[in-house]
Amino acid sequence: MSLNKKLDQMFEKDYSSDDELDEDNITGGGEAYDTPKAFKKKKKKQDESTFMKLAKELNELNEVNYKAYRADESLTSKQKVNKSIREVASQLFKIERTINQNIKLKTEDGVSSTQYWKSTRGNLRKISERMMRMSERLRRF
Repeated sequence: MSLNKKLDQMFEKDYSSDDELDEDNITGGGEAYDTPKAFKKKKKKQDESTFMKLAKELNELNEVNYKAYRADESLTSKQKVNKSIREVASQLFKIERTINQNIKLKTEDGVSSTQYWKSTRGNLRKISERMMRMSERLRRF
């Protein structure tokens, strides 16, 4: 008898009954997932506010210290001063636009100064003081 016939006979003996085969679970019987955060929704990144964008721009200016600024030979001192004044004017325009937008919003929605948060009142006072100091420095400039 050939090998194929012997295998066929053995197979028929073992699996000739009409019983269904049991399916084995290959996951180890565990019902839980090994990665608890696999099916969580990702949080959407919030848009940056105008103030945050402005703060980042101002922070970029502060990152350069005076020594490195002065040692930079790509521009003359005269060019550096003129470029800086242009940047300040541009940033002041952005600040002024933001303030005007919020004044308009406050007026349209009828928000009174008594509805400000406590920290907002303090921040307005500090901003006013800084503007006065900057105004004095600008006059000396």
